Amino acid sequence: MAISPTARSFAAAFYALEVDGSPVRFAHVKSVEGGSVKMNSVDEQTGSDNLRIKHATTLDVEPMTWEVGMEQANFLMWWIKKSWKKQYARHNGSITHADFDLKAQFVHEFFDALIEETSFPTLDASSKDAGYLKVKVRAERTEMRRAGGEKIQGTGDARKAKLWRTAAFRLVIDGIDTKRVNKIDGFTVKQGIKPVAPGPSRFPQLEPTKIDFPDLSCHMPLQHADQVLAWYNDVVVRGMKDPNAERNGAIEFLSPDRSEVIFRINLIDVGIKSFSVPKSEAGKAEVKKCKFDLYVGAMELENDGALGLE
Repeated sequence: MAISPTARSFAAAFYALEVDGSPVRFAHVKSVEGGSVKMNSVDEQTGSDNLRIKHATTLDVEPMTWEVGMEQANFLMWWIKKSWKKQYARHNGSITHADFDLKAQFVHEFFDALIEETSFPTLDASSKDAGYLKVKVRAERTEMRRAGGEKIQGTGDARKAKLWRTAAFRLVIDGIDTKRVNKIDGFTVKQGIKPVAPGPSRFPQLEPTKIDFPDLSCHMPLQHADQVLAWYNDVVVRGMKDPNAERNGAIEFLSPDRSEVIFRINLIDVGIKSFSVPKSEAGKAEVKKCKFDLYVGAMELENDGALGLE
């Protein structure tokens, strides 16, 4: 596409994410990053002088990172859910960069992509922020091109992007009173991906390996933590053995009015690792809190709540 010498620079005000070319699979995207192709090189010395000859070798594709809201994000949630269960699926798609008039200016396409990381923000009952998933995908190949100024369109109401608030959540642990937990630090589920260099292709082929589920760091008022403290004393201090020491649970993500569950993360084989009382100073009028860390054997994403599941 020829670029006019009088063409003006543009600000990327809006992004449209499409997966497998379906207009229904459209999500509100807050930010995008990465996804370029880089050439590796090697150099070899010739003779006894300083002359070195460099050669182009393999290609690397940077991971792409998206911050995605909840509007029409069902397919992305389905993709994450399958990935966590090791039911891997490679997908093609694109990110379209548009200006303030919703006119497409730049298109970044990706092919045969796998999800590498899914990051959830800090959940804090005192926060007023909308929630966004940060999803890192790694594609086997990407392409960039200028767009023709066509108007991007999505389905649904953009206001639904604010359906998920980071203050609206609930931690549930079987047999333990955790309803007063008011903060869970941000956490990331990581999928190992190994590049394999096939002979006939310049681009590496990606193969999924192990998946790592993170520990959870939780905070609550010390006054209401008696059952958590008892669990910690039984397991950590007195040495209760698995599997009696482990429980199941869930993190439930609620609508802003807390009346319904939008989606949840089921927690399987949860154990307590530590319990501590953070530093505080005498004479300060602040609620005394505690922090406890949990390990999680596995996580399952379940979004058959208010978002629905396609």
